[in-house]
Amino acid sequence: MATERDAAKKTILVVDDEPGNRRLYSEILRDLGHNVIDEPDGASAMVVVRDGTKLDLVITDYRMPDMSGLELVTALRQVHPSVPVIMITAYASIENYFQSLSLGVFEYINKPFVKREFERIVKAALLQHGKNAA
Repeated sequence: MATERDAAKKTILVVDDEPGNRRLYSEILRDLGHNVIDEPDGASAMVVVRDGTKLDLVITDYRMPDMSGLELVTALRQVHPSVPVIMITAYASIENYFQSLSLGVFEYINKPFVKREFERIVKAALLQHGKNAA
């Protein structure tokens, strides 16, 4: 029998080529009670996306070697047009910000970030997705 906590548990895909970043994000998200799938690049993330895994949120790095975060969002939108995406970057620019927003990214976060702010943004993205899915 599913508990209320199980019902609140969401599946979040984390994509970042830096293992330390993936570990950090995953730990924060698991502490919030979510299932986390972490992938080191866009290609492996798209395998997860295409295999039918129900995703409630995608968190991706902006700059990765094989596929940029923008390219990942573009590919993701073809399969899951409404899943929220949080873009994280250490290479902030106004152009990147506007490109991200034009693809429907929920939030664009600059590194380093404050854990409490990250948690707030994740909760807001999941809440918005829940309203859209209802």
